[in-house]
Amino acid sequence: MKKIFNFKKIFSILLLTIALVASAVFVAGCSSDNSSSSSSNSNSSKSTYKVSKEEKDYLSKRFSELSKINNETVAYVYAPGTKLDEPVVQTNDNETYLNKTFEGGNVPYLGTVFMDMDNKKDFHDRLTWLFGHARGSKVSDNRMFNDVNFYDKQDFMDKHKYVVIETPERKYYYEAAFLTIVPETTSFYRLDFESDEDFLNQLTSVKKDATTKNDSVQLKATDKYLVLSTCREEDETIRSNLYLRQIPDNEMDDFVAKHKDELKYTATR
Repeated sequence: MKKIFNFKKIFSILLLTIALVASAVFVAGCSSDNSSSSSSNSNSSKSTYKVSKEEKDYLSKRFSELSKINNETVAYVYAPGTKLDEPVVQTNDNETYLNKTFEGGNVPYLGTVFMDMDNKKDFHDRLTWLFGHARGSKVSDNRMFNDVNFYDKQDFMDKHKYVVIETPERKYYYEAAFLTIVPETTSFYRLDFESDEDFLNQLTSVKKDATTKNDSVQLKATDKYLVLSTCREEDETIRSNLYLRQIPDNEMDDFVAKHKDELKYTATR
């Protein structure tokens, strides 16, 4: 998976050059665009979701235990009904955890699910990237992001639409929007966007050639997305990128009430 991270560096330099020519200002990990800030503030003002004491206590205990094992833990991700059930770390590069296990070992093709080094830990970016090996047949333990590749079948996506992210502060819920299978050098690998329009244009372009889609998810410029990215076993230069729409806070109460049974955590680790 290393090549995609090297490409990121090249692509970021290219974007920066274009931005300078166009007199647009970009900073790694954030955009200077004011419309992004106003959109976030607008969404926040409409929020109704409150984290319950029960959830706070659960998360406090969970992350206390995880952090004792690895102090770079930032989240936990699972997809109910699948084997996708992993802690998430973040460090100052996108290579360490390709081989470094959550417990600190060094095992190729195992590693740990990790967040892009330039993403915010609170999942408040427009686009948050998580990377992990598919493992597949190369090792006996093939959990990690192996099941991400199964979303290339419409039936699997339809039956496993939801992904949950736990953080030390709260849970976030996501609904699968579409899966793309792309070269490791895809130009869609970005974190910064000039505007709502720029972000929506990219989502629309990516979805157009998606392998599978959840048509109940309507693309909106103000939404936030999570991408689970992994290699294809048949060709390690190809990526499966599963795009998931974050359920906004003003939809959370209704969403959780409606899908309560589908969101239950069943440990597979």
